Order: sequence, then C-alpha cells, then structure tokens
Amino acid sequence: MNLDRSLSDIFLEEGYVTQAELQQILASRDDTTESVGDLLVRMRKITEKQKLKCVGLQMGVPFIDLARTEIEHDAARVIPHATAVRLLAIPIEKTESAASVAMVNPLDLSALDELQSVTGLDIDPMLATEEDVRDAIFRSFGAYDDLGEIVGEAVRGVDTDGVTIQSPDEDEEQVNVIELKEVVEGAPVIKLANALLTRAISMRASDVHIEPQQRRVRVRFRVDGLLIEVMVVPKDLQHALISRIKIMASLDIAERRIPQDGRCTLVSPQGAYDFRVSTFPSVFGENVVIRILDKQSATIDLAKLGMAGEALDILRAKIEEPQGMVLVTGPTGSGKTTTLYASVHHLNAIYRNIMTVEDPVEYQLDGIIQGNVNPKAGVTFAAGLRSILRQDPDVILVGEIRDGETASIAIEAALTGHLVLSSLHANDSASALTRLVDMGIEPFLLASSMTCSVAQRLLRTNCPKCIELYAPDPHLLVQLGLPDDTVYRRGRGCEYCGKTGFRGRSGIYEVLDITSDIRRMVLSGVHATEIHRAAAAAGMRTLREDAADRVSQGLTTVEEVMRVTADGR
Repeated sequence: MNLDRSLSDIFLEEGYVTQAELQQILASRDDTTESVGDLLVRMRKITEKQKLKCVGLQMGVPFIDLARTEIEHDAARVIPHATAVRLLAIPIEKTESAASVAMVNPLDLSALDELQSVTGLDIDPMLATEEDVRDAIFRSFGAYDDLGEIVGEAVRGVDTDGVTIQSPDEDEEQVNVIELKEVVEGAPVIKLANALLTRAISMRASDVHIEPQQRRVRVRFRVDGLLIEVMVVPKDLQHALISRIKIMASLDIAERRIPQDGRCTLVSPQGAYDFRVSTFPSVFGENVVIRILDKQSATIDLAKLGMAGEALDILRAKIEEPQGMVLVTGPTGSGKTTTLYASVHHLNAIYRNIMTVEDPVEYQLDGIIQGNVNPKAGVTFAAGLRSILRQDPDVILVGEIRDGETASIAIEAALTGHLVLSSLHANDSASALTRLVDMGIEPFLLASSMTCSVAQRLLRTNCPKCIELYAPDPHLLVQLGLPDDTVYRRGRGCEYCGKTGFRGRSGIYEVLDITSDIRRMVLSGVHATEIHRAAAAAGMRTLREDAADRVSQGLTTVEEVMRVTADGR
C-alpha cells in the first residue's frame, strides 16, 4: 500500500482530470467529508471503475474489469459457491501454487486467510466492483447450485406477499392478476428475470426456453444450435417469473389463453440486446421462448461471413446488379437473416433507397426504411410488398417468402427494375427454384428473374481451449472424400466450452449462380437434384464440400459435418 500518494495525485497522473479542474471542483464542494473519488464520480468526471482503478494503485492492488474478463471456470470453482457469495470473491485464474482472486475488499485479511485455507493456494488479490463480482459469480456457478440464493429469495418474496400460488391441478384462471402484478414488481423476481437474461447473454445463447411442466419449470438455453438445461425453477415461481417477462415485453399478463408476441431491450456490460418474446399456452401453463438478438451483429461485413473466395465474389456481383432476385435458403436458425442483413449493409448508400418488410424487424439499420408485418392491421408480406413498390425503392428485402402471393409479387418486382433479397426454406440452393415453381410461379418468370440462390448452414467450431488431435471414423472420411492420413482435430471438452468440445459457430455456404444453362434447365422443368448435380459439375462448391474444407482446416469435426449435412449434399 502506498498512502504517500494521494488519490488526487493519482487522478491527475492518470489524466482523468486536470489540476485546474480538480481545484475548481474541490473549491465548490459543499460536503468536505465526501471523498474526492466519490465527488468526481458524482460529478461524472470519472466512472466508478476508474475510481477503483486509482484506489487500487494507491493500495498496491491491481484493479480488474470483470465485465471484460474471461473467467476460467475451473479456477472459479476452487472455492464453494456459498463462500464466493459470502466473501464477495471470485477466483479468475490459477496455477499449481497460486490463484488470482477478484474481491470487493482485497485488504480483508480474514477473507484472504479463509480463501488460502479453502484452496490451499497462495492468494493474489485483485480489486473489482461489487456488481461485477456478483455477476461473475453468477456466470461462473451457472444457475446457482440447488436453485441458489436468487431463486430462494424470489420464492420467499412470493410467499411473504401472501399470494396464493395454484397447484398443478388447479384452474389457471384462479390466479389473481392484481396480486400477481404486485409480486412481479418485487425485487426478487425482477432480480431472477434479469439474472436469467444476463446469464443467457454470457453463455452466448440464441434462445431462452421457459417450459412449465407438471411440478417444475425447466429453463433451457440454445447455445451453438443445441438446447442445454441450465435451471429448474420451483413451480411456485412460474406465474411470477413468466408475468415479469411478459411485463418487460409489454404483453398482457391477464391473458394466458392465447399466444402473444412482444419485444424488449436490455443494455448489459456486453452491449445492447433485443429480446423477442413469444408465449404459447400449454397444458401446464404458458411456454415462453425468448430470442436474443445482438444489435452489434447486425452490421457484420459481407466478407466476414466466412464464404469461400469464389462464392463470395458471385454473391457480391449478384447483389450489386440493379435488378433480379437473390434468395438465401436454409432451415430455421441457419443464419439466413445475418446473410441478408450483411448484403443490405454492403449495399447501403446515399443514392439507394432500401426498404424492408420483416416479421419482425430483428435489427434496426441506419439509413434503411424497415417495416414490420402486422396481420391484425392487414399488413402481410404480400400487402407490405405491394405498398413498398409504390415507395420508389431500389432494393427490397422481404424477410421470408412463405406463400405463392408473396412469391409472385417478389418476382414481379425483380422483373420491373428492383433488386429483391429474401429467404426461403429449402434443403439446398437448387431446391429453392423448384420450391417457387411449386408455389405457382411460372418457370419462364422464374428463369427471367432469379440471379442467385444461396444455401447455408451453421457448423459448431472446435473449442480453442481444449482442442486436440483425434482419429475420425474412416467410413465418415470416405463419405466426405477426406484422406485418412491427415491430422484432424476436435475439442476434448472443458469448462470454457461447457464440456461440449465446441464454442461458437461458423457458416458454410453453397452459392448457385443462375447461368444460362441453369435457366434452360428451369424452363425444361428439370428436377432440383439434376440442377444441383449440373451446377456442382460446373464448379459450384456444395455445402458438404465447404464443410469438409472446415474439417481439413481443423475448425470442426467430421461428426459435426455429418450432423449438419445429413442429407448428403
């Protein structure tokens, strides 16, 4: 500890304030007992974390910003969860002999002695904010062992409010909505809902599933495309938690018999996130699914999607043409919207009028006019598209082509001088053509308007922390056309990747250039399989070939490729 240096001197040395500003602030303060650090924070000259950084410099203890620090989960768990909460301390990394521990009070000698006794390691204390330490404990210990303190506090909060919680056999309509609203506005339930969403963000989840069952409520996150169970909430908390989520999304908590859709925004240390909330009445209560949308991912560059060079060149050339239709195909959750937004972001310029009709608008893009589908008001994809055509657009993004009417209007727009970007559910790039024909589009119109069809999937990528060499099944290598004398890699499974061996996902793509030969095949009514085979023979890189290349690069496993491209394409 270096108390010879005053905090004021440290603030000046760090460049947070000037000598003149500091003198003026100190001269104008009313309460002389207020510390200079608290005064500067209150006057918004510095942040709480900047103050603590300077306090750490005076103490001789380093400050750590836990919101920006990746914590080693095996290090965090060297102390019990209860100890971490009681001491407000969280180990962030360790060696065989020592552990670095973030603490709210790193000068607490009794706490340091207890941590050393529990871990058997030398303790290197670090200073952190209380909010960051509590959030890091939640991130590291998951949903709190045995439902933990937040769930327990919320249960106690519901009980003490005197609200009668129905049993699984009772009629759901017996719940008193007014009393329930009082419960969900209580701090414990708010804390539980916020902690749940924060945890989902920290785990990189794309969806949160809150699923009422007969005697419990299961909470699952979809991480890297697969669902994992993270929490079991007591049945007593079902209505309070779900109603809190509905209030956040501006939904009607009194209506539990029909599906509802809403949205809300959360600003966290990791950034700003949009949440699309969908409810569905099930046998044991309302099932809630929350789609998590990272606003920062909306501005992804086209070149960073991961497309191979030639495929990227074709797509870029097609979307830069003044008219025509470009389709992105794939199953739900395959990243189609990201590809469409990246394409629109690439085209966004002052001289282009770009308009969209989506269900709903997932990300708000600057300089682009975006519209929502609203069936209650008569605004379907088809109706919205008709209206857009009277708005003098250059580029039109249609969220999804679901029916023949929307497809027909989109084709008409592509034939009359507009560039149309849209998505479609199809197995591969060639199947999109025959799918439109099945919707009632005449082949000659399709051949004249379509310029490009992109098929895509998302592959889980190997965890960088636990990657190791392995020998895949030789039969799978044969199916992928990969040699058996090459080095292959997979993730072994660790705390960083949640024992899955994978962390993150990467897109694989198949870009079909609608050439004159492909147009002739469409006009002749050739089956999608034949079109796909002809395009591959002409040099198109198929989904499976693109995926096999990721295996060769050590980015994913043979088994993951077979799982995602199980149809053999």
